[in-house]
Amino acid sequence: MKRFDKIVLGSIFVLSLLVALLWGFGDRQPVSVQQFSWEGKKISVTDRFFSLSLSQAIDPEFVAANFSIDPPLPGNLSWAGKDFFYTLNELPIYGQEYQLKLAAPDTATANDETLEILTSDIAIEPFLARFQSRDRAFAYIGTEGDDRGRLILFNLTQQEKSILTPADLTVLDFETYPEGDRLLFAAIPTAALNTNLDDLQLYTVTTGLNTTTTAEAEAGIGKIDLVLDADEYANGKFQLAKNGQRIVVQRVNKEDPRDRSLWVIEGSAEPRGLGIPADEFLLSPDAEVIAVSQGGQLSIVPLGRNSGAIQAKEKFTRLLAFSPDNQQQIALQETDGISSLYVLNENQEEGDRVLLRTLTPIIDCRYEPRYGQTLYCLKIDEAESLGQVVEEPFLSAIDLETGDEIPLLALPNYRDVRLSVAADGLALLFDQVVTANPTPNSDLFTENGLAVEGGRVWLLTLPELERDVEIQAVPPESLMPGFRPRWMP
Repeated sequence: MKRFDKIVLGSIFVLSLLVALLWGFGDRQPVSVQQFSWEGKKISVTDRFFSLSLSQAIDPEFVAANFSIDPPLPGNLSWAGKDFFYTLNELPIYGQEYQLKLAAPDTATANDETLEILTSDIAIEPFLARFQSRDRAFAYIGTEGDDRGRLILFNLTQQEKSILTPADLTVLDFETYPEGDRLLFAAIPTAALNTNLDDLQLYTVTTGLNTTTTAEAEAGIGKIDLVLDADEYANGKFQLAKNGQRIVVQRVNKEDPRDRSLWVIEGSAEPRGLGIPADEFLLSPDAEVIAVSQGGQLSIVPLGRNSGAIQAKEKFTRLLAFSPDNQQQIALQETDGISSLYVLNENQEEGDRVLLRTLTPIIDCRYEPRYGQTLYCLKIDEAESLGQVVEEPFLSAIDLETGDEIPLLALPNYRDVRLSVAADGLALLFDQVVTANPTPNSDLFTENGLAVEGGRVWLLTLPELERDVEIQAVPPESLMPGFRPRWMP
């Protein structure tokens, strides 16, 4: 055999041996995480899933057994090839830092059921990442000293207070944009002479929250833009859609009070009148319809230019709440001194059903956002004191399945209590306001035109409303002087 032939045969033997070794032992390169969609991110309750991309496809059971989040975030793991997806079953808790870990633990700590998976031939490069939920924060209107009439942001997580508006604007109400980066507020420009409620204008102001860098957050606090003036029309109640896409506001022509209607503002487009007056109104979460109450009767008005006819629901007085998923509404019927709550379903096959009937007037209701099985309602009881009938507001929780009601808290003797449930469903804010009839010197007003003499913001930690468990009353915590508190989303 020639020398060249020997070299060729030797090379073939060596290559065959290498192929056999690779076939027998496989690629021993450890699996690694190539991308984690939430790494370094601040998540909100609208963030429902994240993804993990691995360097190669591996047994999903191995990933499930070696995957953990601390503190726990319950959810379900799914996969497609080397990409894994984790969908949350519960809302994240605000003000938390979470740690995600994907690494094979010590086999000594594994139980019998997972030992076979953990001792498999798969090698994985340990992966550790952190992400945060949004800070727990709220805004309110100050009632004392230099804060009076100014919009204030308080970050509970950081224990930081920021005054957002200048002293020459007296703020009467506000709403939050979905990212929490801006607020929409109504204010009177007090720098002008002889100003009154007819001079109420709408503005936006930046909060500095949920920005990507500290520099952006600091530079972005307190930037104000005018949204709607009061030159020809007086502005009244307003509402911002939860998706931030539409604003609805009551307007009255200053020259002709008969010209009274709801107006819509969509993005940067010019405001347009709907030609529909309303005593009360409520926007749906997707901003596609508005529930209008006029003369004690309810109508559902589509806001698209070609989106159907108005639906009259004359047996109801007004709509109190839309469910977060927009599949249900809570309607109020008031007849002969009886207040009835109805659950209206988008699915016509289920039909409408009575949730609660009571002799106690119902002022407002809010869906509990965490599980969507509870309704928080503000009701007004009446008691006699010193020969006079006194209104006594109280907060109760109503089970949406059974209609069972649990009283939670007696509220201050003030009908216009503002309730705000935190986005993660763990706490509720309310105010206690001292009012008087307005005078020429009054500078701060409630929605009903009463002068605000003083106010206080309170926080109530909400209980776990599990069935067959006795609810323990938790006293509210007094936070600071102010009124109209509202959680940031």
